[in-house]
Amino acid sequence: MANEGTSAPTPGYTPPSSIIIIGSGVFGLSTAQALTQRPAFASTTITLVDRITSKKEGDLPSGDAASMDSSRIVRADYADGLYARLAAEAQEVWRQQGAGELGGEGRYSESGLLVVGEEGNEEGMGYVKGSFANVLDIAREKGYEDKIVEVGSAEKLKELLGTGEGEKVGDWGYLNRTSGWADAARGVEWLLGKVKATGRVQFVNGTVGRLVRDDEKGVVKGVRLSDGRTLEAELVVVAAGAWTGTLVDLKGLATATGQVLAYLDLSEEEQEKLGNMPVVLNLCSGLFIIPPRNRVLKAARHAYGYLNPVDIPAENLLPKNVPNGSGSTDATSTTIRVSAPKTLVDSPSLGLPLEAELDLRRALKQFIPIKAIHDRPFTASRICWYSDTPDGDFLVDYHPSWKGVFVATGDSGHGYKFLPVLGEKIVDCIAGEGSEAVREKWKWKESGKISVVDGIDAVVTEDGSRGGSPGMLLDRELERRA
Repeated sequence: MANEGTSAPTPGYTPPSSIIIIGSGVFGLSTAQALTQRPAFASTTITLVDRITSKKEGDLPSGDAASMDSSRIVRADYADGLYARLAAEAQEVWRQQGAGELGGEGRYSESGLLVVGEEGNEEGMGYVKGSFANVLDIAREKGYEDKIVEVGSAEKLKELLGTGEGEKVGDWGYLNRTSGWADAARGVEWLLGKVKATGRVQFVNGTVGRLVRDDEKGVVKGVRLSDGRTLEAELVVVAAGAWTGTLVDLKGLATATGQVLAYLDLSEEEQEKLGNMPVVLNLCSGLFIIPPRNRVLKAARHAYGYLNPVDIPAENLLPKNVPNGSGSTDATSTTIRVSAPKTLVDSPSLGLPLEAELDLRRALKQFIPIKAIHDRPFTASRICWYSDTPDGDFLVDYHPSWKGVFVATGDSGHGYKFLPVLGEKIVDCIAGEGSEAVREKWKWKESGKISVVDGIDAVVTEDGSRGGSPGMLLDRELERRA
């Protein structure tokens, strides 16, 4: 049973005659592809709506979508066994290297992944040790145990990276030679081509302003775009990533958080020296490095992230006569404050806060053996937005109070690697099929730990893998740079 809420499919599930998917990132696009492959949905019309910055129907997602980046880590390295095995399943597809296959033409590189932890951070080190145990179990089953190598001291970690007398990399870790990284935007482009080739999906370029509801009946009937157009469907799948909270009240279930990335240029000699390094991920600080390609090196941080307060009209999120899923019943407020993305698309001059830049410099000094790179100016930077949940689990379920709306979000910064299998699992949840364990993990839950910051009931993600400090406001941190 997919969900015990009022809108969950009943036994003998009948697919809807029409589905609108909001968002063409990994969650939305993979769902569209999976729907086209299910015979049960052969008669269902499928519409995918997204804001496309190129203004071309059926083009790539907006350039500020989380999946539109140069790289994402592809790993089965999870302390949670379900994600470890689901990622291992996805990796089998990523490793297919033919020209027309997902991992081909440079879309996936199995560089290896060095996962490290630090003494004194029990939660982070616990994640690293749990991850090691899970990938070792998987490797033993598949016959490549020798590709998982323990690196048991701070000195050996520095030796592996060649950082010598430099800063400490970590205190304990392991090298997984079966993990790597994907060219994120090119992977989405590949998937988009597959979806287009089905001829089953209508693409609509537009920004969804709100869901169209019948509050008396508690039913969602479609979406209204910011230009006034209305699209109707029997089921609306909200897969809008970090923007989901501007369309559905997710108080206590998911919050948009901004994460920092920066890029710097290398010389040919530096590219040659660093090109074969593994991805390095410190699960206590959240800092990581992606091996360079085409003389560009990326440093980033997987942290609690920044909040960006935005006031949304209450009528856009709260039905008049039906309590929302998080239990809020405040019908007197005219607005609801949520965190929503602030990106280069809307703020072209947006830079990084000083504390973030200093932390990324720390990653370079810890992980990169070439001192000339450590203080080199960044050539570009970006704030990438997660949809964070309290436990880091995805949120993939019917809204418990509104009929006709299904939410697929909560990437929590680790959704991209599941691109080959995610859509199938989401459609399983829509139809009440597949793994009960997956449906249970991704269901609509009670709210987790909340940090009230500037009027936002913000989620604090406690999955053991975050660095930084919770509750930082983006604009406030940007002001510290002035």
